[in-house]
Amino acid sequence: MMAWSRPATATRCANVSNRSCPSKKDWPARNMDSRVRREKSRRTLFVAYRAGFIQLSAAMEKLFEQLLQMISKGRACALCSVLASSGSVPAPAGCRLLVHEDGTIAGTVGGGALEGEVTHDARRAISAGAPLIRTFDFTGEEMVESLQICGGKITVYTEVIFPTALERLVAETILQKIREGRSVALATAVLDSYDRTPPAGHRMAFDRDGVLAGSLAVGDLNDLVIRKALPSFDGNDPIYLELERAPAEFAALQGFLVDFIQPAPTLVVFGGGHIGRPLAHLGALCGFRVVVADDRAEFVSPERFPDAERLLSGPYPGIFDQLDIGPRHYLVSVTRCHTTDRQVLERAVRTPAAYLGMIGSRRKV
Repeated sequence: MMAWSRPATATRCANVSNRSCPSKKDWPARNMDSRVRREKSRRTLFVAYRAGFIQLSAAMEKLFEQLLQMISKGRACALCSVLASSGSVPAPAGCRLLVHEDGTIAGTVGGGALEGEVTHDARRAISAGAPLIRTFDFTGEEMVESLQICGGKITVYTEVIFPTALERLVAETILQKIREGRSVALATAVLDSYDRTPPAGHRMAFDRDGVLAGSLAVGDLNDLVIRKALPSFDGNDPIYLELERAPAEFAALQGFLVDFIQPAPTLVVFGGGHIGRPLAHLGALCGFRVVVADDRAEFVSPERFPDAERLLSGPYPGIFDQLDIGPRHYLVSVTRCHTTDRQVLERAVRTPAAYLGMIGSRRKV
């Protein structure tokens, strides 16, 4: 009998500076009222929340690139996954850390002392050729004394990735889907033991149409896991499918961690001027795939936009014909004048883009 639950995730909060604030009577007469201030704060927190998942999408692509490199070189490595977290912890469920034999890493499980401990566990796991499930508790008084005062708990599953054809196929499939801009899910069997060789059916990549690579290879678990996972397929939060009783032929099986890997969203900046340049750079830092377009070819050179994946030039209405805009596109118009902004907006409002923004006065907007 299989029961499943969504892992608890860490509470996200904003740090507020300790600067002294003027009293209310000292506020400027034209200052925003409290309702507007609350709304702007809410939007800021929402943007920060979304940015975290955007960065996670980009980090997953880099992690699987490194994983594939290690497999291609015939080297084992360890993949550390946050199974669950509660309270205030450095990383939510779904974060991953790839550890090489020499201790170099890719990805993160929150940094600091926790990441050091997880890295140490991972190197031991590689040497032993066996997995490890460990819960870190930051709630005790001894944690406060050691300055590890997060105040929560986090469970990390460390598995050894051996350079097999199956692991290579799954990693290649995940990367291909990410680069095609398509969502993909990864189901991993969580095992409490194996001796240098995990069971044949321990990992599977799938999408809404079914299995893409690998298999869970125990009875009808492929179909069961996919059926349980599909309602969450378009989200970012992982789910953990916990087994109440493992099949006899798979006694070490504890459950399945299912990650939903969404492609990084695309930021399209219309306008390669003095606002478009830093905006494109910030977008790349946040994990967006960046496209910059301008009707002046000299304003969209690689020297001006080294972070952009695509540079497009030509009349703005025609540029839209070169873009396959979908619900993971964010469009921003910062062109040189009102006329060209209007050309962009007239086409942009007819797309399914997730976001449409422009710069200008309230009257212009």
